[in-house]
Amino acid sequence: MEITAQMVKELREQTGAGMMECKQALIEAQGDMERARLILREKGAAAAVKRESRQASEGVVVAAASPDRRRGALLELNAETDFVARNDEFQSLAKELVQQLVDTGFEGSLEEFLQQPSQVAPDRTVRQRVEDLVARIREKIVIGRIATFSTDSTGCVDTYIHLGGKIGVMVELKAVTEAGAQHPETLHLAREIGMQIAFGSPGYLTREEVPQQLIDEEREVQKQRALNEGKPPQAIDKIVEGRLSKFFEQICLLDQGYIRDEKKSVKQVIEEFSKTVGEPLTVKRWVRFRVGESSGS
Repeated sequence: MEITAQMVKELREQTGAGMMECKQALIEAQGDMERARLILREKGAAAAVKRESRQASEGVVVAAASPDRRRGALLELNAETDFVARNDEFQSLAKELVQQLVDTGFEGSLEEFLQQPSQVAPDRTVRQRVEDLVARIREKIVIGRIATFSTDSTGCVDTYIHLGGKIGVMVELKAVTEAGAQHPETLHLAREIGMQIAFGSPGYLTREEVPQQLIDEEREVQKQRALNEGKPPQAIDKIVEGRLSKFFEQICLLDQGYIRDEKKSVKQVIEEFSKTVGEPLTVKRWVRFRVGESSGS
């Protein structure tokens, strides 16, 4: 069967593969378009296997939330190079996948998500959608990790993306009533807390959550530091406690200085927003992704 330029063009538009690859696939498939598409997919999958040993430490973190702010999701899509991470197709796929997490209310593992039918192309799984892009771009691309939050009527979920997608945060606030959860100032606070976490990267909400072992280790470090500095023995304990307080201000969200006004703690800011809303607002949980932390491997 004669392989025409129109056939090659059509296959290229469907798959994104190169002209010569499309022509060769059509020749191999004897002009059968569906068979040619399958051949290209198989070759793309084979090429992807060869790329498995490569490191995918670049990428983007994307986020999405439902209109009622009761569901949210973060997704990190990784590639080998920043050039690919800024590619429009790459960015589009990341947004497609994180939106699927929210739209479908998915709450399983990453491996389970990869097996889900694609919301955009139901005949393809999420894994296959990623593999299709790998075949076109010829670089290792993987979903590094996902996170999903779902809350009830007294909760509010929001997301914040920083540095063009290098850092992403999702936070859940709790109010007392549904009206409180949907109050504009509650939504505003959720965004502010997300920004705070992006910048401050806290590990804990309060001092009470910090493991005693970590506190003891830090206390010993500061004690040795004070001794090495030649501080008076009678002043060591006071100096250590002062520095330990600074340590808590770094790692505990409620103790951190508010990014918009360092004179206020995050705890004070939450109290101020609570007064405006008319009921107590609390931070229930959060997750923070930074590109490369999962190494894409």
